[in-house]
Amino acid sequence: MFEFRKWGTLTDGVLDLTVEQEEAADPAKGHVPCYHFRVSRHGDPRKIGEVRLRVGRVEDCPSLLTSGQVGYGIDEPERGHGFAARACDLLRPVALAHGLNSLVITCDPENIASRRTCERLGAILVGTFDIPADHPMYQDGRRRVNRYEWWMSGS
Repeated sequence: MFEFRKWGTLTDGVLDLTVEQEEAADPAKGHVPCYHFRVSRHGDPRKIGEVRLRVGRVEDCPSLLTSGQVGYGIDEPERGHGFAARACDLLRPVALAHGLNSLVITCDPENIASRRTCERLGAILVGTFDIPADHPMYQDGRRRVNRYEWWMSGS
C-alpha cells in the first residue's frame, strides 16, 4: 500500500520545493500516485513553476514510458536559468525514498529547452517514440516523445 511522505521544504539554496498536492493513484485511468511540488526562489513564496513526481514503476504502469515519471514547467519570465533541472534534481531524495533508482522523463522532440533540462540532469536519451493512439497525450494532439532515463545515483 502506497503512503505519501511528508517532505517539508526541499531546497538547494536557490530554489525551494514544497508539496502543493498529493494525487492518489487511479488504476482505472492508469495513474500512479503523484506529488505536485510548487517551485519558488529560495525564501520567496511566489510560485515560479511546478514539478511533479509520479511514483510508480514502468513495469507496473507502461503508460509512464509515454508520460514519464517526472514533469516540470517554469513560468515564462523565469526561464533560461536552469531552474527546471534544479527543481528536478531536488526530487532525487523523494524518488530514492520510494525505491525509484531511475526515472523516465519524456518531452516533445521539438522542445529544445526541455531536452537541455534532461541533458543537464545527465539523463540518457533512449530514443524517440510514437505516442499510442489510446494515450491521453495523443488525444491532445501530440504524436511523438523523446524518452530519457535518469539514474538517481552517480549523477
